[in-house]
Amino acid sequence: MTTEETPDKKGPQDQSEAPENQASELKVPPTGGEEDKLRTALRSFFKLFERQPSSGGGDSTGGGAPSGGGGQADLLDDPSRRTFFKRAAIGGGIALAGGGLTYAGAKVAISGRSVDDMDEAIKTEGTIKPMDQRNVILTFATSKALNEKHPERNEQYSKLQNKKFHFYEGASHFEHRVPWDNSKPGYTQLDKALHHAAWNPLKSAETWTMAHSQPNTRVLGWDQSDVEKEKYEFKSERDAAWAIKSAARVWGAVRCGITRRDRRWDYDPLYDIEKSRTLTWERDFPFEPKTVIVMAMPMDYDAMATAPFWTAEAAIGHGYVVMAQIANQMAKFLRGLGYQAVGAGNDLGMSVAYGVAAGIGEAGRHSQLMVPGIGPRVRLCKVYTDFEFVEYDKPHDWGMAKFCLSCGECAKACPSNALPKVEDPGSGWGYQPQYEFSDEPGYTWNNHTGVLKFHSDAKKCFDFWLENDSACGNCVTACTYNEPDYWHHWLSMASTTVAPGFLHTLMSHMHPMFGYGATGDPSKVKKFWETGKGMRVNSSMKNNIATAGRS
Repeated sequence: MTTEETPDKKGPQDQSEAPENQASELKVPPTGGEEDKLRTALRSFFKLFERQPSSGGGDSTGGGAPSGGGGQADLLDDPSRRTFFKRAAIGGGIALAGGGLTYAGAKVAISGRSVDDMDEAIKTEGTIKPMDQRNVILTFATSKALNEKHPERNEQYSKLQNKKFHFYEGASHFEHRVPWDNSKPGYTQLDKALHHAAWNPLKSAETWTMAHSQPNTRVLGWDQSDVEKEKYEFKSERDAAWAIKSAARVWGAVRCGITRRDRRWDYDPLYDIEKSRTLTWERDFPFEPKTVIVMAMPMDYDAMATAPFWTAEAAIGHGYVVMAQIANQMAKFLRGLGYQAVGAGNDLGMSVAYGVAAGIGEAGRHSQLMVPGIGPRVRLCKVYTDFEFVEYDKPHDWGMAKFCLSCGECAKACPSNALPKVEDPGSGWGYQPQYEFSDEPGYTWNNHTGVLKFHSDAKKCFDFWLENDSACGNCVTACTYNEPDYWHHWLSMASTTVAPGFLHTLMSHMHPMFGYGATGDPSKVKKFWETGKGMRVNSSMKNNIATAGRS
């Protein structure tokens, strides 16, 4: 997972306003009598979850594990719960109808509200300078030269955390520091082998450093010698956009958006970690980009559910492999049409900011892009190109970032306390970081300030990675929007834009109550290693949007 911080969607002007009053602007939340009706409907809804005698003589609770069962992980797999979930979805639909959600409104809610003004979609304060890539956590941590140039960063972090810490020394042994223990689920030789195998294609292709934002790697190179001399001419800008998105789909992307290049979201200067030198767009990049294509591909739901165990790294590593593959293919496709193009993973620019600009999602409290229907369980890649005869996408508002103001499940699950909490000033939403030690001079060197968003302390995040000897992923797993591809989850998604703030809070509590989002659960590891059952026939269509759940 990248610890890169990125701009978020538009938020409330008054940060002191209570989270429940910061609901979506798509509709006016119900007030007075309307809100009373909604609360009454919700009370009826929750009566569906009251404890009922089980057929086995024990008790079964809607919000927890069946007695004698294996915990929350079993809740989703128990066939006897299907009626329960149907009733829950119907009850939720009634409650949402009380809140004013119509069929037409639901369609708009799922598609998102188009935001015409980019400055409305990503609000900034003053003049925003591009992020210096040398200040990106994974770039700095993997560069010996940068650590030698800035010893004060290691010294300050060590002092404030009261521990001996060194970014580069830790990164040098990352993923090979902790031996496996076959008595600990999630940390066995089996899990470690899966972890390393997932990353192996990129390591074999000498391209895995693109995860650290290394530019110009073998698979995502800058060479333009294969650009066709004859330029293909599309009949219309829309035809061009559809062609690009059709190509992205066949290669495995589940979302694709197209936006104009915005220098604010590019890294500048760029930094070549391997050669310890800065690069400029004007002197070193092969052409002047006009357009950025952003593509999202899903990570496996059941593997990510095991976070922060090593098992989850299999989904992350494979996600990076697919990132590089699709970015490589899209760049080659455009060069074959006669246009210059370079693929990128975490390098060249801030993927989440470009994802917001391209209209494929919103940035959340965890600094990840949340994609409707999948949540933050995606990897992002980009293609920079000089092709500009294309229909550009606009940012969209699904109300997800505003939902984050009342949620905070990712922050609760964060083992390093790196994410802002709901109880923080402004719920952690602001133009400047408000996390612990953010008032210490020089401590926020890794943040892109002046952008209205949730600022996180990626240094603490990386610290836990080193301790875990693997990326974490807890924030992705715990996110309320990270759910399997079931229709009642789309119903919940559609409700976000019209639900008042107090309902957002209830919805965030319902997520773990239904058995989703638990982290550090060894039973999830056991479940993952059983997801291969039935794969010869695969009648349940496992891997549909990277889920292995039962339909």
